[in-house]
Amino acid sequence: MSVFQVILSVKFIFAIGVYAITIVLGLLCYNKIHSALDHSILQWPWDNIGMPLLRATLMLVFILLAYPLIFAIADAPSISTLLDAHEKRVNYLINLLFLVTLLFPLIPVLGKCDELILPAQAIAASAMLFSWLAAHQGITDIQYWPGLNTALYILVLVFVTHWLAVTAFQYPGAAIDEKFNVTHAGQLLSRALVLFMQSPAILIYCAALGRQLN
Repeated sequence: MSVFQVILSVKFIFAIGVYAITIVLGLLCYNKIHSALDHSILQWPWDNIGMPLLRATLMLVFILLAYPLIFAIADAPSISTLLDAHEKRVNYLINLLFLVTLLFPLIPVLGKCDELILPAQAIAASAMLFSWLAAHQGITDIQYWPGLNTALYILVLVFVTHWLAVTAFQYPGAAIDEKFNVTHAGQLLSRALVLFMQSPAILIYCAALGRQLN
């Protein structure tokens, strides 16, 4: 399957849609709780642990719903088969995603680029999931580095598509704020759109993994 075919597939669109709806609802709840804490001692752990955990959980749901299409393959063992092979595999995925979200901002230079967090989450979780898939297929020689040219292409695509997602809802968001007396509507809408916009970059990496099964 091509990356274009994956993006247009019903299963992938459904996974993206679930993520979009849940991230908007999650951010609304998150902001309300943040405001309710009102600079109390609980606000810091809520911001620095609660939000990363929310992002990790929602990304995990997306990855599991998009499997195996995320690797540009249609025929693969079921996700339950891979997860049931070890009772703690779901925990491993959540912990990995949580650590990526929590620690990524601490990386020099790159950590300041919010555009990279979603792709970093998706790529890290997909790589772990693919390692289990490859092991199930009896394949041990797996290359996780896509090559310098592909890596640079993915980076450029990540920044461009993130900018498009933010720009697309800048003016509609301002209009919604004014009409309905709300704030940050554009930011919420762009959060819902950004994974779809950045999905080609994620899929390019994942498809490179999937080709190694042939």
